[in-house]
Amino acid sequence: MTDDVPLLCGARVRLRPFRCSDIAARLALGRSPEIVLAFGGDPDAMPPYREDDARQWVEHNMAHPLAWAIEVEDRLLGEARLDHLNRHDRRALLAIGLYDVGQLGRRLGREAISLLASHAFDVLKLHRLGLRVIATNERAIRCYRACGFVEEGRERESAFVAGRWHDDIIIGLLARDHQGCIR
Repeated sequence: MTDDVPLLCGARVRLRPFRCSDIAARLALGRSPEIVLAFGGDPDAMPPYREDDARQWVEHNMAHPLAWAIEVEDRLLGEARLDHLNRHDRRALLAIGLYDVGQLGRRLGREAISLLASHAFDVLKLHRLGLRVIATNERAIRCYRACGFVEEGRERESAFVAGRWHDDIIIGLLARDHQGCIR
């Protein structure tokens, strides 16, 4: 399916189709406890990241019709996807993950989201992008808000993480509100 995934280029970030060589790069990124926790996982319950995990991750993304590898300076940093595309209602769910803790806070996620949102609204002609994020992931929430996403609801105590309940925040972005988010 990667033949249908276009290359999307920004000032620093490239969103490109996945390739088999990404297995080694994903394995090298490993599994950061900070990132696992931000995604609503329990870092203490996660086994070490293995080559088979990286292979499955790459194969899953290669088979996905709207999945991009996030690359900066020719280095794999993560993934961006449009999930659950609904052409009738012209909407999809945005999913993004940066897996290198050292690259967080550099506004690379904002640039990747801006590229993906522009593709979704301008090329795919979607009306809406939505997503859910665990309420404790303040960095991601700031990023989404900077990109124009608006909180639309809260699912109380829907995520059980490391022995505690946390809320999920439901947020969305409409095509008419998308202005880009690289500031």
